[in-house]
This record gives sequence, structure tokens and C-alpha cells, in this order.
Amino acid sequence: MWIKICGITRYEDAVVASDLGADAIGLVFTDSPRMVAPKDISSWIHKLNNIEKVGIFTREAPAYIEDVAKGLNLDTIQIHAGLTKDHYMLAKRFKIIYAAADYKNIRVPPIDCRILIDPSMGSGTNACWHDIRNINIPFILAGGLNPDNVKDAIHAASPIGVDVSSGVECSPGIKDPGLIERFIREARS
Repeated sequence: MWIKICGITRYEDAVVASDLGADAIGLVFTDSPRMVAPKDISSWIHKLNNIEKVGIFTREAPAYIEDVAKGLNLDTIQIHAGLTKDHYMLAKRFKIIYAAADYKNIRVPPIDCRILIDPSMGSGTNACWHDIRNINIPFILAGGLNPDNVKDAIHAASPIGVDVSSGVECSPGIKDPGLIERFIREARS
């Protein structure tokens, strides 16, 4: 089970996620309580080598996304908005995660990408996981996940991965190591 700890704002939380076995961390570069500025993380992001670094964007211009991703040496770009041809160009250099809220009418982009299903689009609420199970493509599940429900969500929806943010926090953008550890253990048990 692939696991991303999203909404990372501090180096120490990124290290904890990596040390506890998360596959990826998410860094939010769009309007959010967990938003980080590239200049604020540039001093430490390059120290992380054993974890996939995912930049989260919404309606930012593809040129801006590319500049941020190159400057911070991100591995993956996650986009929570409609994709344009300019976004497709990003797939030549970076892995892409395309986030969809409407899991009943997913339009898979014509590029190599992973699909993230987040009915909450970052609000931390979940959907009926049994309904999501009927999707005929591999997907990452997000939205309302936490250590207490991730095992049930995986069983119900059958994703290839899970993505958590507020479900492992003690306050917005500040992760709780104990919750991260429990989440990872439950997701992989």
C-alpha cells in the first residue's frame, strides 16, 4: 500500500514521515492552511532523498508549477484542477497525480499519471467508500482518512494507495508522529 503524508510544513514532520515508512510527502503550494512558500522550504527539502516529494497545486499557471518543481527538485506534481495541454508538458519531466473529486465521472487525462480520488477536495471529509470501489482504474484514496478508519476505507474501496493530511495532525500543518505511525501501521496491516 502506497502512503502519502500530505500537508507537510516542517522539516521534522517530513523526516518523521520518511523514517516511519511513508512513500511520499505532500507539499501544498496553493491556498490552504497548510500552504508553504518555496523559499521557506528550500533550505531543507533537498535533504530528503528517500521519499517521493509531491507538490500540490490547483489553478496555478503551468510555468509557475514547473519553476517551483524544478527549483525544489520535486518528484511529482499533484494537480487539483482541470488539465490543459500546458500541464501535459509537465509530464515529460515529472510524475503526475491527477486529483478528481467526482469519482463517478472521472476523465482520465491522456498522459501517464496516477489518479487520486478525493471527494472532499482537501476539506477532510470522506465519501461512501463502497461506491468508490466500483471505479475501474487504479487510484489513490484521500479525504477524511485517519488511523481509526483507514483500514476500513482500504477494505471498502480497494485503492492502490492512501493520502492523509488532517487525519494525522495536532493542528493544521503540524503533524503528530504517533498518529503518523498508527496510520501507516493500520494502512499496511
